[in-house]
Amino acid sequence: VGWIDSKALYGDLETHRQSVLPQAESYVHRFGPGMILYFFGHAPISLLGDAKGDLVIASWQLPNSFLWPTGAIGHAKAPTTLVPTTKNSL
Repeated sequence: VGWIDSKALYGDLETHRQSVLPQAESYVHRFGPGMILYFFGHAPISLLGDAKGDLVIASWQLPNSFLWPTGAIGHAKAPTTLVPTTKNSL
């Protein structure tokens, strides 16, 4: 893997095929094989294009808690729902 492009989005088929894959293919031509990392998961890997084997597609789950810019700590109730809490509520 010669480069990593992290995407703060869900890798649905349409976005992957129309936007992400063409961008990734241009990176492959310039820098060689690489990786797309989807922060919020992706469609089934068998349906996503992989730039003829030169692209790794990966994702991870959201963390259970976040530190907001205000200093408050938020906790995830569901994969995409964040609830701010105060430092004292931990």
